Amino acid sequence: MPELFVIGDETTHVVGDPKCPECLEEYPEPCPCGGLIHAASGEQDAGGTDWPATRCDHCGRSEEELD
Repeated sequence: MPELFVIGDETTHVVGDPKCPECLEEYPEPCPCGGLIHAASGEQDAGGTDWPATRCDHCGRSEEELD
């Protein structure tokens, strides 16, 4: 059985799956630690831009933390 983890309210992201079915389009992406950065629907800023919630399935960092 695949190992699952949580991003935001989504609980079915699949650890190590480069084609994770729960991720937003264009995710997961490689993380510098060797894991995969998954993405879920996040928040919208005042200008109407959607910012996804992201998290690495290995180190747990978000894209924001990596920048």
